[in-house]
Amino acid sequence: MPRSVLITTATLVVIAALGGFWLGQRQVTLDATGVIEAVAAIHEDTHGGNASDCVGWPGKGRVVFHVRCAGMLYAVDRFGRVEIVLEDGI
Repeated sequence: MPRSVLITTATLVVIAALGGFWLGQRQVTLDATGVIEAVAAIHEDTHGGNASDCVGWPGKGRVVFHVRCAGMLYAVDRFGRVEIVLEDGI
């Protein structure tokens, strides 16, 4: 195999490895307070109310956190996506 092909291949492998390492280091860690505050801000923007009325607890399975704000239940997955589970439910 020509030397230039080996050098090019090795360079591409190193660049891919460094890119993978960099993306792995950027993984976001979720803390309960930050998640509850973020969901409370979303709730305030869309439905009004007071952010201090929101409470959260750990979830199970694909849901990392559940947050309840004024009768609405939100689910937060490990990627930070927020979806409404129940509206006006208890």
